[in-house]
Amino acid sequence: MNVLCRFPNKENQIPFRNGFTLVEISIVIMIMAVIFTGIFSVFYTANKISKKGASSKGANRKDILYAMENIRGTLSRAYFIDNQKRILFVGKQEGVTGARNDRIVFATSNPNSEEEGQASVREVSFYLRKMPNPKVDGLSYLIRREDEMVDNFPTQGGVEHVLLENVKSFQMKFSERGDKWVDDWNSRTTKKIPRLIRFEIISLVGSAFVKYESLAHPVILYK
Repeated sequence: MNVLCRFPNKENQIPFRNGFTLVEISIVIMIMAVIFTGIFSVFYTANKISKKGASSKGANRKDILYAMENIRGTLSRAYFIDNQKRILFVGKQEGVTGARNDRIVFATSNPNSEEEGQASVREVSFYLRKMPNPKVDGLSYLIRREDEMVDNFPTQGGVEHVLLENVKSFQMKFSERGDKWVDDWNSRTTKKIPRLIRFEIISLVGSAFVKYESLAHPVILYK
């Protein structure tokens, strides 16, 4: 039997390549450059927005809202018993409009007293204290002073916590029914605590002053 064998013609073979041509490498480099440029642009823009938000309204606004809720929640748990000298509610106006430095001291219930093994009623104050080196003159810290128990010195002792920085004004108003508001309240003369408390914070946010207001309704442990 005769077997016919055909061998490929070397002239018709497709040559085998061991690498990329210069044109192909150039195209790949151009594509990668476009991709990395886009990624860097997105990252730079996102980082810039993040820093801008944190320095202007992002973190500061969150801190203000936290301070407002801290004050509102504590006032809502205000505790009072008449004829108890150690239990009092005193709010005092200080300063002028737009730059108030009001102070308040009162007794409030501790919702976690059983878990923490502490007294069920504690003493709390809110007030401003001048910052040592403020960005703008007239700025203060908003302070929360807390004493673990109510003692014979309701305006002294305890531990101070800074709730907020760069505060220009802290103002409080008190009312029994909501139809008439006063700037000062003293339970030693009124023999009761206010049923409505309106408070206002003016703080530096970025390069502008912003005013925040809230309302507290102490009804939980009112006696």
